[in-house]
Amino acid sequence: MSNPLKVALLGAGGITRSHLPAYLEHPDRVELVAICDMDEPRAAALAGEAGIDSIYTDFNTMLREADIDAVDNCTFHPAHAPLSITAMEAGKHVLVEKPMAMSVQECEDMIAVADKTGMTLMIAQDLRYSPEAVCVKRLIDDGKLGDIHAGRTHLMQKFGVGHDRYADAKQGGGILMSVQIHHIDLLRYYMGNVKRVTAVCKSVTDTMANNAEDLVTAILEFESGAVGNVFAFPGDTPMDIVDGKRTRSDREYIVYGSEGTIHSTPQTDRNMAHFGEVLFAPLTGKSAGEFTPVDTSDAGTPSLKPFVNQILHFEECIRTNTEPFSSGRDNIDTMKIIFAIWESSKTGKAVELKNL
Repeated sequence: MSNPLKVALLGAGGITRSHLPAYLEHPDRVELVAICDMDEPRAAALAGEAGIDSIYTDFNTMLREADIDAVDNCTFHPAHAPLSITAMEAGKHVLVEKPMAMSVQECEDMIAVADKTGMTLMIAQDLRYSPEAVCVKRLIDDGKLGDIHAGRTHLMQKFGVGHDRYADAKQGGGILMSVQIHHIDLLRYYMGNVKRVTAVCKSVTDTMANNAEDLVTAILEFESGAVGNVFAFPGDTPMDIVDGKRTRSDREYIVYGSEGTIHSTPQTDRNMAHFGEVLFAPLTGKSAGEFTPVDTSDAGTPSLKPFVNQILHFEECIRTNTEPFSSGRDNIDTMKIIFAIWESSKTGKAVELKNL
């Protein structure tokens, strides 16, 4: 495919501002040709930022009329599966924002349609595409940590005014689906698949609706025998301590191995100054136990921005007919962890992912 991939943005809400730079900075590879949103003024405003004229308020009309190869689905959670399925059945490749879908069945349906139609289905787990995450994954795969024994991630985030849908369980909200899914996915990317989950979820602030959770603690038992801890709290500042010092990020990932430990704070392009560090501490030798920075400049990513990297990866996978790193087939295992956390918290019992 020598011509750029022609893409339509589905949805014109806040997250699209993070997707937009890829189209503006790399028009030779990905060309934004249309925007669809039920709110016409909002679609027109985003189209103005993108420098395009083609806007739609009806998705099916856009699929019939617009000259596009793919859809970038940035709608809200409950619309991810049905609109992605419709697009693939219309012969369009799909990049869909997280979460993939609202149930295991919906995830399976999306994968089945992608297989049947031959369309590429990729989930926007953007943190996988940050230079920091690429370097951490490389260190683990190269055996620098030895055997992986444990990992943990923590998140400090409180939903405020303007985040109503993200805080409403009936609209697919809650801290797990809205934010922590990124951190769970990254931990699984580093450590492999999970077989069993034990968890407690609570709603502890007045900003959450319909019992949406904002406090989560979960134990993940990995197929490898390693264990992981997932924690979220509706705070405004970091609370964790690493190497005797208060950490600088509200979200962190630590992986413990037989030969060393990695501590990372992957960046996002919405707050690049706040994130973006990888530290490594060996367990033996003269520097045992001492965290030192890892050079992430040789990550090999086309951009420092994870959202840009993931969209360029989407284009590359379509052009080369290869499976994305965060394909639907891969991401269903991240989704099962989310559903298992809910189920475990509800029943008070450990949940086997093979039973979901």
